[in-house]
This record gives sequence, structure tokens and C-alpha cells, in this order.
Amino acid sequence: MTLKVYSFSGAPSGWRVLLALEFKQLSYELHYLDGSKGEHRTAQFRQLNPHSKVPVIVSGGIARRESLALMGWLDRQFPDRPLFGTSATEVARVWETATLFNDYLFKATSAVTTPVFGSDSTPPAANSEEAKSLESACDLLKVEYALLEETLGTNTFLCGEKPSAVDAVVYPDVARIMRAQQTKPDVMKAIGLSIIDEQFPELGKWCRQIQNLPGFENTCPPHWRAAVAA
Repeated sequence: MTLKVYSFSGAPSGWRVLLALEFKQLSYELHYLDGSKGEHRTAQFRQLNPHSKVPVIVSGGIARRESLALMGWLDRQFPDRPLFGTSATEVARVWETATLFNDYLFKATSAVTTPVFGSDSTPPAANSEEAKSLESACDLLKVEYALLEETLGTNTFLCGEKPSAVDAVVYPDVARIMRAQQTKPDVMKAIGLSIIDEQFPELGKWCRQIQNLPGFENTCPPHWRAAVAA
């Protein structure tokens, strides 16, 4: 069965699915859309997703959408190396944890990265409304990171000794923050989130474990790699 995956370079939801595919060691054809050219808004792509969103997996002539649903489908279609556990207890735990971080971590991360990536790399003026807003967003993100740190204190991965759907959900959001730390270091330091390893060592260790998994490099955003190469 051929799996055709459509995404944007660096899109968190699409990156989740790519990680899930690599965790399960599945073969797939990856097609990155060019958002600047509106490729996700063409009539052709809207036949796959009327809302013009990624990711989409097409197999057997059927288009499937939404990252968590796609991971659930992959687990049923390809049972080896399960993403959601095998027992009822494991399945409940993974779904609960994945859903929580899908909601809260994604929002907390976006509240930081959206203004930071849009900035000119100059830290906001002290006590300005911009600074206060970013510091508040950073504080909320640290709450989520503290929860991740606590969870990883007893696990190799977020729900046990093997990577699961939770790891696929969480990693792209943490990677967005690490990217902001690399590209906007002065801004991130000014708002109180400079180096993850120093503030959240278990989270930093977990990131390296994910990065060392087979196939991880296949999931990395091409435009990030291109920027480094340049």
C-alpha cells in the first residue's frame, strides 16, 4: 500500500505524522506543498482536504486528514510498533496524554513562537506591553514544560520505554521553541527561555533521544536545513 503524505515544511501537525511513520518504520512518499504559492488552496488539493489544511495521507484512492486521527488509522492499518499501546490501560493513557498536549502545549508554544518568529530579532523594550505579553506566554509554556519534565523523570519516552503518539505530538512543538532559540536568541533570552537543557534537562535529553531514532532526519523541515546550509 502506497502512502502519499502531503504537508508543509515545518508544519507541526504534519511533522507529527512523519515522526509516527518513522516510529513505525513505514515507507511513504512525501510531498511538501509551497504555501507561498497557495498550493494548498488549489482545486486539486481541496479535493483532498476542503479546508486546505495539512497533513493529508492518501492511500488506496482515499484521503485521510487530521494528525491524531491519522496516527490512529496508521496504528490500526499497520499494527506493528504500536503508537497507542496494546492494552486498554496503555491506549487510554496515550490518548489522554496526546490529547492534553495537543491542546495545551500547541497553544502555549504558538503564543511564544508566532510573535518571536515575526520579530526583527531585537528584544522587546523592558516593561513594554510586547515584553509583558511574551513573558506571560513564556510562563504558561514553562508550566507545560514542567509537566513534561515530571513525566520524563520516570520514563525513557513520554509514555514508556518506546516512542508513542505522545512523542510525535510533543516533539514538533518543542522543536519550534529550539528553533526560536537558535534564530532569535536575544529575544528568547530576554523573555526567560534561552536554553532548554539548562532549565529542563530531562526534556533536553528526551529531544536528543528522539533525534537519534532511525529515520528522524527524514522528518526534519527542509527549509530549516537549507537555512543552516546557507
